[in-house]
Amino acid sequence: MTLVDQPRVPVEEPGARPLHGRHRARSSGGASAPLLLAAALAALAFAVRSIGLTRSFELWIDEMHYADLGASISRGELPALADGPFFLHPPGFFVVEGAVIRLLDLQTADSMSLVYDLRWLTAALGSLSVALAFLLVRRVAGTWPAVWAALVLVFEPFVLRNNSRVFLETPAAAAVLAGLLLLVGHLDRRHRGRAQGRLFLAGLLLGYAVLTKDVFAVYAVVPVLLAVVWRRTLRLGEAGTVLLGVVTPYAVYLVLLSLAGDLGLWAAAKGNGLLRLVGAEQATGFNAPGAPSLVDRLLDQAQGYGTSYLLLLLCPLAGLLAAASHRPDRRLVGLTAVVMGVIGAFLALFGTLEEHFGYPMVVAGVTALAVCAAEVVERRPSQRTVTVVLASVLLAAVATTGLRLETTDDGGFLRFRAWAAAELPPDARVGVTNDTAIRAFRDDDRFGPWSTAQQLEDNGARYVLTVSLPTEQGYARARPELLDWLEANGTPLFRADGPTNGQTVLWSVPPDALARAAADGVGGPPPPPVDAGTAGEAVPEAGDRGTR
Repeated sequence: MTLVDQPRVPVEEPGARPLHGRHRARSSGGASAPLLLAAALAALAFAVRSIGLTRSFELWIDEMHYADLGASISRGELPALADGPFFLHPPGFFVVEGAVIRLLDLQTADSMSLVYDLRWLTAALGSLSVALAFLLVRRVAGTWPAVWAALVLVFEPFVLRNNSRVFLETPAAAAVLAGLLLLVGHLDRRHRGRAQGRLFLAGLLLGYAVLTKDVFAVYAVVPVLLAVVWRRTLRLGEAGTVLLGVVTPYAVYLVLLSLAGDLGLWAAAKGNGLLRLVGAEQATGFNAPGAPSLVDRLLDQAQGYGTSYLLLLLCPLAGLLAAASHRPDRRLVGLTAVVMGVIGAFLALFGTLEEHFGYPMVVAGVTALAVCAAEVVERRPSQRTVTVVLASVLLAAVATTGLRLETTDDGGFLRFRAWAAAELPPDARVGVTNDTAIRAFRDDDRFGPWSTAQQLEDNGARYVLTVSLPTEQGYARARPELLDWLEANGTPLFRADGPTNGQTVLWSVPPDALARAAADGVGGPPPPPVDAGTAGEAVPEAGDRGTR
């Protein structure tokens, strides 16, 4: 088995007719073989994601917000949360969620249960992305580089973490890969008919990514613009047709908002979001006040995500090498990685760098690395063995860290809910101390957002649910001193360990000790009230510290 399973591809000469993807497909065993292999890789990806979908990735507050937004769509409404319409992100994924909720009759599920149901949707979309990445790389670099890229994405920890939660990046990246696949197919068949239709459809797919999350305009649009000026990878008219497709979905969305009279609210939300992205307002991310150091975070997570950070570093470098190719399809893949690497560096230095942004960077970097491997082997056949060894070592490391992540128990809130249903008294009063827990248990009258001794005393609470890691790092509503007091005075009734929250513990607190703690001001003054519509976007918590 070698990294490249085909003869060296002749470099593209100016004005020469490029090799057809159909010819390359025949050399690999027929037109249906790539689709079957893509389906097999997608099935493997889905199986891997199924291992830890409910137990290996702690519940996240944004997931519940996004699930509720999909539920509002399923009821025929504009995306809305309990406090009103939601415009921070466009509705691309929420529409898909709403359709799935209606189709599978999930409307009656509570938000927490709905999240775990919808995680299967994002797992399926993530698996589809693996198949699309395989088809994309195969078209531009050959079968074995494509298999390598797909297998890396099957096991890559950043990719698994994103595909296993109800996050927006997974469907957006799938749409970008589908659009790029059509674009490189066009570059391979420029002299055939129906070019405008292919280009417009590619633009629509890229436009859906932007309609899912605005920042994906960087991934979807900027490479197309650069391709016009970089060695005429795309002609101006071709890029114009693509961009027309890109703006169409969002334009329809804006028309609907205008008809509903909500365009002003949308503009205000987008203005605030842009200020956060470029760093003018630092509410989240590693540059925010009080956020953990990026370097410390990298060192802390190196054991579990070391391969992810390596791929992030390689992303712009691989992009530059691929963008220097003689072949326009490879240059386009390279430009996507260059753009993602540059924007990632900018956000790290000045803007709102959030770990979830690493997902599209890893996807772009892996596809560009596969192209680079093919380029090296074609240009320097003597380096084939070295290239294969390096690629194999990286794949083995990725698979090891990914499988370790999938088999790690990190479902403390889900386990606590099952325990509370069986063991917690019906008249219990429980203070919950971080925003995810507040959102998860808000429909249960036994729970309330009480995170100081005074709040617990005022509301007659004799139980407290804490999460150690977010509290110690300043991302929970409770202060670390409350944990210290509970360790000295409380009795743990339930405990679950996990990498996201550290220790999730339900404490029983003696009434007399709590009264004295309230008088002494343990836990400080009450924190501000929870804003149900923005808490998940403005308050970073543990696990993806400084992220969303």
